[in-house]
Amino acid sequence: NHPQLDSALVFLLNPNLGGAIITGHEVHQGNHMRSGLIEHICIDPDGPKCYCGNHGCLETYCSANALKVTAGMPIKDHLAFAIRNLNLVIDSPVIISGYLAPYFLDADMQYLLNKVNEGSLFQMTEDQLLIGNHGQYTPAIGAALYYIKEFLTPVVS
Repeated sequence: NHPQLDSALVFLLNPNLGGAIITGHEVHQGNHMRSGLIEHICIDPDGPKCYCGNHGCLETYCSANALKVTAGMPIKDHLAFAIRNLNLVIDSPVIISGYLAPYFLDADMQYLLNKVNEGSLFQMTEDQLLIGNHGQYTPAIGAALYYIKEFLTPVVS
């Protein structure tokens, strides 16, 4: 949905948090298929216990399940913290996708962008913070596209 982007960092705000790193128009999988596991990045070692057994994982602050448990949690502040730090590692646009993405309004995105840029040496611009188009179906579509590409490759070659 964003063919102009060669690379991007994707935050999947689903019942459980997820993520992906896109480089060269492909999902970067890593050596052990663990690339993009942003949900277990610790943002507060004294924070809530995560299902992985550690404390303060991004999962415990920004997933839809975490928000159900703790209504009123400042998701956008924690999300901005994660985006700002991950953007230092992967200098690319960020796509907010998944179950919660359709509920982000323009005002929410502006607030998020302001929080990302607050105290940051490198400012993100509006065109670098995007909303995905497929909501909760993003992972399923991404998985299906892999197999469609594999199926069509012999025909095209």
